[in-house]
Amino acid sequence: MKNDAWILINITIPAPAVDLVCDALSGLGCSGTLVEKRDLDTFTVPDDDFDPNSDLNIQAYFPEDLAQSNLKRQIEQVLDELRPFFTGRHFQVGAQKQVHLEDWAEGWKQHFSTMRIGRNLIIHPSWEAYDPAENEKVLELDPGMAFGTGSHGTTLLCLEGIVDLFDRGESPQSLLDVGTGSGILAMAAAALGADKILACDIDPLACEIATENCRKNQLEARIQITSEPLDQLPGHYNVVVANILAEENIRLADQLVDHLAPGGYLFLSGILQEKEKLVCDGFADQPLELLDVTRQDGWACLTWRRI
Repeated sequence: MKNDAWILINITIPAPAVDLVCDALSGLGCSGTLVEKRDLDTFTVPDDDFDPNSDLNIQAYFPEDLAQSNLKRQIEQVLDELRPFFTGRHFQVGAQKQVHLEDWAEGWKQHFSTMRIGRNLIIHPSWEAYDPAENEKVLELDPGMAFGTGSHGTTLLCLEGIVDLFDRGESPQSLLDVGTGSGILAMAAAALGADKILACDIDPLACEIATENCRKNQLEARIQITSEPLDQLPGHYNVVVANILAEENIRLADQLVDHLAPGGYLFLSGILQEKEKLVCDGFADQPLELLDVTRQDGWACLTWRRI
């Protein structure tokens, strides 16, 4: 399912109530929230050092089909249930308005253009035509609600690592993409020749968007996308890539290595440079050899090989 229009509602709440309110909004069908005036990043764990006496504004996004469902009143009722726990604090629900993904995506056009990875992988947005040369593999991908166009440092480092394997003739035939987001890493491997690809993400919306991206690039027959947890996934792979939080890489260390075939490559990204040692220590007991560490824009990608 693809939505081009969404309902946006601004809600002002006490800072300590953020988690409770976001969880309650999810129960009402909220598809995503943005907490204003916080320094948040897809791969950075939010810090807890905000002022508990302050108020925060939440931008809550709902599917358009909820527009006529007394949505504002339902949110008010949820907040009424929480008010006794925050005596004297400010709760307010603003007016709802319609927003369009097209309007949001227009702003990306000045930041995202065609790029080449390695010798012959091309990634381009739909608004830029591209005439491929012989042997070039072309993927069309627009910025969307799932993370990963290939331009962010963490994704780019993973892409470069995967593409380098093909460029130097190793041509891995299977890949497991953990935290697939837009599906870009899985699609890159498929475009370059891998034929057994499993991509997983715990976010159902990301799975929907990755599936749509695969369909647009005519790769859906070669890539399986699932929201099943990693410990329930079968198989061993020549390449396992996990572009997720440093702490999540460590937590999933046993499962990631269990899915890696002997001699296979493990790419770990989403790692702030200052957390490289933390991740290395977390994988110290695994049957792995650290081959390389690449860095960009304050991020690191660790490349291991199973012994």
